[in-house]
Amino acid sequence: MLRELQRWRGISLATQSPFDETELARGYYYAQWRNDARNKEEHRFIQRMRDRCTTFTAALHAAAASERDDIWHRHKGIDVQGLGAARMADGLAVSLPLAPDWDTAWLELRIEELSEDPQTGETIADEYPETVRHASRKTHLREHEEWGCLEGLDRVSSGAELWAGHADFFPNLQFLDRVQDDLENLDPRWFKGARQLLRQLQASAAAWDPVTSPTGPHWEAPNIRPEHENARRDRFWEDWDGESRCFELHGNLNRGAGRIYFRLVHDEKAIRIAHIGRHL
Repeated sequence: MLRELQRWRGISLATQSPFDETELARGYYYAQWRNDARNKEEHRFIQRMRDRCTTFTAALHAAAASERDDIWHRHKGIDVQGLGAARMADGLAVSLPLAPDWDTAWLELRIEELSEDPQTGETIADEYPETVRHASRKTHLREHEEWGCLEGLDRVSSGAELWAGHADFFPNLQFLDRVQDDLENLDPRWFKGARQLLRQLQASAAAWDPVTSPTGPHWEAPNIRPEHENARRDRFWEDWDGESRCFELHGNLNRGAGRIYFRLVHDEKAIRIAHIGRHL
């Protein structure tokens, strides 16, 4: 399941520390599991994910705003710090599928929060329900894949940031090397249009089945169309393999002032992008 999450984008794993003392099953601890030679590579993989993250406690504290010190998260009456950290960080909680409660893509929490009554100054308790993203099996990840691939995209504010995170945000889109310069020097007036169109192209490519839809995906974005025949001679770029190919499809960035030119790569179920910027 963690490997599938890594396929979406680079992620980190926050866990309780010391992790060796985590009980994986009754009487069976992580330290015992990692000492088994059969689990050597899996242990290294998990460690690499943890090395990219702060400790569990730091992740929990970082997720909570300073004015929200007095807050408790409970699941079926049990305090659940990990689920609370995932909820406050707008993250995904992961569990071992050791009980029926964890065999779900969402978990219901009861939140109890202390606050000060603005009129009396007395401390009052507010209790309310909320759900948190969760997975203990690969099948649970289906509900969260779009969120996982695009999480954080709305906070990106420049073309350079789009390029830096393109592999994480758009796993079904491919980019010619020349697109880096396009994005890093993108006219700011076209940025929001480019970010939105890339998001829509990613959604279209992710849902595309080239076998049942050989002419192309269902387009999430409006006005995706091929170039006019007379203009296609100017829409050739050197592809990944050194061959010159026509990137005949395009979408508009902002009132037709800018465009993204691309082509379909059927055998890789992908969209390959050659140009982002001015209308050529």
